[in-house]
Amino acid sequence: MIHFIRGKLIEKQKENIIVETGGIAYEISFLASSFGSLPELESEVTVYTQFLPREDCFYLYGFLSREEKNFFNTLTSVPSIGPKTAFNIMGSVSIEKLIEAILREDEKCLTQISGIGPKTAKRIILELKDKLSKLHAMSKDEKTGTAAFGAASSKAAGSALDEARMALGSLGFSYGEIEKMISNLLKERELTKLTTEDIIKFALKRR
Repeated sequence: MIHFIRGKLIEKQKENIIVETGGIAYEISFLASSFGSLPELESEVTVYTQFLPREDCFYLYGFLSREEKNFFNTLTSVPSIGPKTAFNIMGSVSIEKLIEAILREDEKCLTQISGIGPKTAKRIILELKDKLSKLHAMSKDEKTGTAAFGAASSKAAGSALDEARMALGSLGFSYGEIEKMISNLLKERELTKLTTEDIIKFALKRR
């Protein structure tokens, strides 16, 4: 398993980038929507990768964050959603909006993505809503070692704060990281004015 590749960015193509490290140049499928966040050519870059072997060849998919990689794997766990479709989805709508749409069962948002019809939208929601809610529900608090993520939800079940906690857990954030980021956010914004998307976007920017 290749977790990430750190090296020199030597080429940007339409749907791929090439990163050289240790005398080896890796061609990596890359999200077109993230090209603007790449450094200049010849600069060092760290790309989180997912290696997927196929009968005819091998594919290496790359992302600029662990959260993007985790969400990609979550999408491809849905039957009939392959890597190319997952890339298309992630390149069309932000992760924050996708998660909020899934949690709120917003089929209209998903069907606005090219290639995603009503049946596929329903399947994505059916397969992922529960997973987003439960994945990492037993993440341990880094300081106490206590399985606290699932118990951390506030009394207002289904609120933007609860949905954001569940979504961030599914993206690989630990309980301690989530609570710290939420605490920092609440110092800047009033809870009643925050949406699930607002909270997730804040967390991803502060990672």
